[in-house]
Amino acid sequence: MTTRFRFYSEVLLRVLPEEDYALRLEALAEALPLAVAATDASGRVLVWNPALAAWMGPREAAVGRPLLEALPALAADPNLDWGLALHACLREGARCDLPRHPLGERVVRATLGPMRGPSGQVLGAVLALQDITRSAREEERRRLQARSEAVAALGAGIAHEIRNPINALSLNLQLLRERIEDLPREAIAAKADAMIAELQRMESLVAHLLEVSRGGPPDLAPERVDDIVAAVVERLDGTARRQGAQVVFRPGSVRQLPVDRARIDRAVHNVVRNALEAVGPAGRVEVETRDDPHSTVIVVDDNGPGIAPADRKRVFELFFTRKRGGTGLGLPLARRAVESHGGEIEVLERPGGGARFVIHLPLAGTDTGPARA
Repeated sequence: MTTRFRFYSEVLLRVLPEEDYALRLEALAEALPLAVAATDASGRVLVWNPALAAWMGPREAAVGRPLLEALPALAADPNLDWGLALHACLREGARCDLPRHPLGERVVRATLGPMRGPSGQVLGAVLALQDITRSAREEERRRLQARSEAVAALGAGIAHEIRNPINALSLNLQLLRERIEDLPREAIAAKADAMIAELQRMESLVAHLLEVSRGGPPDLAPERVDDIVAAVVERLDGTARRQGAQVVFRPGSVRQLPVDRARIDRAVHNVVRNALEAVGPAGRVEVETRDDPHSTVIVVDDNGPGIAPADRKRVFELFFTRKRGGTGLGLPLARRAVESHGGEIEVLERPGGGARFVIHLPLAGTDTGPARA
């Protein structure tokens, strides 16, 4: 809308005598639903349309005055130096677009741009303000509602995941209490081991939830991706051997990348551990790295049963799992860690059967915006 106003104002400059220009420009502004002010080359108000008058005060009190005097809300704005913006507009033809800007108690969409004459010289500036307070508050309300629903879903997932180990603990403690006199030492030790395992499961769940709650940008430092992956594979080798499986690492990257070692370590750990749990006894997990032109890639292959096409879209959802005893947190946390580095993680069908997870870590720069998890 403001661009059209500037265009038509410049057309008027070319076809009208100078004495008629201001009148026609004002008539053009009056037809707009936006609050519009136009200034001359010195920054004094020429046009003050009815929409702006209804909001900021009468036209008679504004015309002929410097724009920031006529609009004290701009002069008092702590979020933008409007004087500097107006100076840049009038002297250099700079444009300022603010799609969502707090102005006093309102939220506005604002545009400040130059009006140019036939030879391209800046003859003045146009300011357009649109009050979007209502829509901004509605958007905030929807965001809060979505956050509330997410918290409710998280709470339901926590309750579901913790109920099972608590029930198992309660049952084992009750059996011990009722039969401790009759049970042999080996049976008591087995019950104790089962309870310890359930407590460890709850501790792991709490650790995952703490990781979900942590925000902020990654703590970057130069690291060799192969070193991180090698440490993960070495750490999980004992787990693989105990279940009769095998985990193999084929290093192929020579780069150092700016990464948060703890986050990438945890992401790779979760993906490799997920693969080991999928293959079961006698299974095989292969981890490979390579340097592509724009990223370093980590590929995790397993020869397990694979992931159904319908489930591939959901494996990164919180609490989604098809595994008995799974929490549905490992892969969402892996994706969150990778995306906090500006990277991507995807799940594919492995040629020959099984699943393939591919992690791309970009060479430079990170995206520290809200990660999806």
